[in-house]
Amino acid sequence: MKFSDTDFLEAVFAEPNTVWPNRDPRHPSAAYLERFLRALSQKSEVPLVLPRKDADCPVSNTYVICWSRSHAGRIRMLLNAGVEYNWCHFDGRVAQLHEDDPFEAAILSLAGPGTTYRLRPPNTRAHRGLFRSLSRMVDTIEQRPSRVSPMPRPVGRLLRDFETSLASGQALTSLELLESIEHSGGLSHENVAFLRLRRLGQLGADQEVLSSPSLSSVVAVEPPRLVREAILGAWFRKSGKDWRGLAQSLSDEMNELGVDIALLVDETLAHTTDADAWTASAVVALARGDVELAHRLVDSEGNGAADLRQELKTVLQAHFEPVTERPGQKFEMVPEPEVGPEHGQDDERNSDLDREPDVEVPRPNATPGSWGEWLASIAAGDEAPLTSEVTEGWASPGASDEQLAAAIQELHMSLTDRLFTGLGAFIDADDPARPARRASAELILRHLLGDRLTQSDLGAISALLGIFLRGAPDVRAYGELLQDLAGFKGRWSSIDTAAAAIDIADLVVCAPSASSDARQGFVASALEPLHALRHRLSKSLRTVAALVTDDLALGWNWTVPNVAPIDAEVSSSVLPSSILLYSLDKGVLARVKTAVAELHPSITLHVSDAKVGSDALRTHARNAELVVLATRKATHAATLFIQGHVSQSARVTYADGCGSGSMMRAVEEGIIAFGA
Repeated sequence: MKFSDTDFLEAVFAEPNTVWPNRDPRHPSAAYLERFLRALSQKSEVPLVLPRKDADCPVSNTYVICWSRSHAGRIRMLLNAGVEYNWCHFDGRVAQLHEDDPFEAAILSLAGPGTTYRLRPPNTRAHRGLFRSLSRMVDTIEQRPSRVSPMPRPVGRLLRDFETSLASGQALTSLELLESIEHSGGLSHENVAFLRLRRLGQLGADQEVLSSPSLSSVVAVEPPRLVREAILGAWFRKSGKDWRGLAQSLSDEMNELGVDIALLVDETLAHTTDADAWTASAVVALARGDVELAHRLVDSEGNGAADLRQELKTVLQAHFEPVTERPGQKFEMVPEPEVGPEHGQDDERNSDLDREPDVEVPRPNATPGSWGEWLASIAAGDEAPLTSEVTEGWASPGASDEQLAAAIQELHMSLTDRLFTGLGAFIDADDPARPARRASAELILRHLLGDRLTQSDLGAISALLGIFLRGAPDVRAYGELLQDLAGFKGRWSSIDTAAAAIDIADLVVCAPSASSDARQGFVASALEPLHALRHRLSKSLRTVAALVTDDLALGWNWTVPNVAPIDAEVSSSVLPSSILLYSLDKGVLARVKTAVAELHPSITLHVSDAKVGSDALRTHARNAELVVLATRKATHAATLFIQGHVSQSARVTYADGCGSGSMMRAVEEGIIAFGA
């Protein structure tokens, strides 16, 4: 049974509790308790402090009620500092509340188990001292400034957040972080250019990659492999020719482009997972007659068309001989004759020098070969960065989910920054068929306990929550994580982060649910701050939020009567006639399509969650005047297909996340920009 705030107060101050009889406003306790009861309506970081004195007890007991288990963990340290060794015994344990006690039953209904401390001072003097201490604690928490530092963040933190925002599909946040990195002065111009081109490649913005003013300088300084893949893939897609034509006219192509991007190709690209970058490398190998590169490309797996592979083998046959006569044979160079010692030369004296040592010399800071080894290296103090290039050969995190979750839990909180350097790679490595739900839950808790709730952090939490929910958690794990998230709503559910908050709430609504009550309670708690300030939300976000709460039959009214809209004025004559919405999440597409149709019924809407191109998708892309893309995977085939066929007059916008709130905000901004 759920209590309203008024019902809760009626229950806890009813008999036999004599602290505030009948809640009489003229009673001395009314003014005394007011400072503590403010926490009941706010449900922020301040705990609710309630005294209880039964008629047969000489001293009052005091209950300190927290809003989640994680909140209780933070308050434990404050109580330990202010209560223990001063006013009463405190061992740090939460109270075991009883359902048959009306007072404690009301607390259980409000905050759930594992959230409340029961303090028992030994005498009246200690009770007065205890309440003075609790009063100072409440005042301190209320007056504590928001933990958003005006100081610039270190460039290492910016780089980490940039990688995470790319993995989470946050197009705008990654751009803001890139600008902050550039202004910080902590990286060279070449490294900033690497990040910029990598981001454009992640978005599939091929034309912007090839027209970048820094392209020629980037090619000349041997950029990282991910940057080379972005450039080579963009060039191959934009060339508009098949590989045979490109191989024959490579020199002319480079002259037309003005940059010899063939310099980017080397043997390391043979094992790239980007099919277009692999094909571009094969074209360069054919044009050069590069036997070694062709050999490596043929040996690689999973990339390239069959006829292109056969052409590479034809090149090899002029320089290689088959090892054996068998289907699918590989080729290797004909070895030159070995030159032995001269006749009569005694080579025994050199045999000891040529012999391999019996003892292998250990290599310090060896590159980890799995997620478990990487976590062990963090615990051992290794500072080597983790990149997607390092992890691409590893098994997915879901293959050892339970072990990874235990390892993350054992890492000291001081190592969280080091742990989060691999967060982007962890999200990228997610296997939809085998999600690492336990490890994802631990990473979410690390964000909450460390108060790491910036915009990029919220994108990571949303991505991790999606992994967790796809893993079909049991009722207990499902309820505990949602309760912990709701306990921090004061940090992440606000007007400034409204789109991200709606993303998280809608993700929970659309995903399979282990507990309807837990889901409904979480969404109500998460969106309550936005509903209270709905007059400050745009109409489009209010519309999406209303769809979310209506699905759970919460009965909330999101309309704002007699208030001037904060949306930019857009005349119906400048609305785009057609909009194409693209996302891999069907639920997000359905939600946003309904909201846009309600707000702008004159606009023709097309939606797609296809993974590859098609005739219908080509037609929609060509006819759309506004294209809104929301996808986590950078070079998704359908995303590239859409951008390759969109008309030059159309506007393309990117959602800052993969949820309905972020996508609706992108639609809103795209419509406003269209009419500007």
